Amino acid sequence: MVLPAALVIAFYTLSFFLFIEKKLSFLQNSLVLMLISIAARNYTTILALQLKWIHITEDSILFIVFLIHREIIGPFLVLMFINIYWKAQSGVKRITVFAIFLICLLGMDLFSSTSGVITYLNWNLLKAGIGNTAFLIAGLGLSRGIMFLMQESTNYVKGL
Repeated sequence: MVLPAALVIAFYTLSFFLFIEKKLSFLQNSLVLMLISIAARNYTTILALQLKWIHITEDSILFIVFLIHREIIGPFLVLMFINIYWKAQSGVKRITVFAIFLICLLGMDLFSSTSGVITYLNWNLLKAGIGNTAFLIAGLGLSRGIMFLMQESTNYVKGL
């Protein structure tokens, strides 16, 4: 029951990302997605193996759900947040977008916790919220840096 739910959530996340108006180009989105995916992989590895704050399930079906969450749903939610955030004009809209995507990421953490994919040992939903906030802010920083580098390279070529 958990695997089909995760697949449906992943499908809707990817579909929604496909149809939103994007601020970043394909290359910029790809770079941010790659870096956020690497950060998510390292984040969960450190929490599970080094710090032993969470326990990841041994069940193969539930582990697939964990991988779908870590490799598809989480990074694409961050990528959607970035594109919608940069399209928003006012500060109120940006704060609202931030809150909505933070709630979505926390909802996925709650889904993983209640379905038995992840068991919190020395971890809780508040710390997960802080981690998800860090992912959203890191995504904004990465996208801003990549947009700046792409703008600088364009200006450099125009100067020649």
